[in-house]
Amino acid sequence: MSTTETPATYQKPSNLAGLGRRWGGQMIDVLVTYAIFFVTFSVVEFLQLSEQISVWISFGVPLAYYLFSDALPNGQSVGKKLLGICVVDERSYLNCNIAQSFVRNITTPLNILDWIFIFFGSRKRLGDMLAHTIVIKA
Repeated sequence: MSTTETPATYQKPSNLAGLGRRWGGQMIDVLVTYAIFFVTFSVVEFLQLSEQISVWISFGVPLAYYLFSDALPNGQSVGKKLLGICVVDERSYLNCNIAQSFVRNITTPLNILDWIFIFFGSRKRLGDMLAHTIVIKA
């Protein structure tokens, strides 16, 4: 009878992105999201669309960027690209896909919990745990 050995503990990848870069990337992405909101809002106001359509577009476009930005080429939102980090699948190391980007970013309202998770164990946010992603140096 053969047996297979499995590691007793989680082995952290050696190229995980540092907390400073991760936080900085998130702050840059928040600023980019606000910029998208203001540009979108200005365009919608200029076009004089109905109030209901204006609200949906003004909030929908920046929200879509924020939720799906980690699925941009190379798993890099604008902030991550500027800071030289990227989001990849924790098993395959393939770039973050649209579904993973959505899952990892929908937890943003739980930011306090997210940052608590980062300081323990695998240094992963709740969103990363749910999406099976890691943030690494690009």
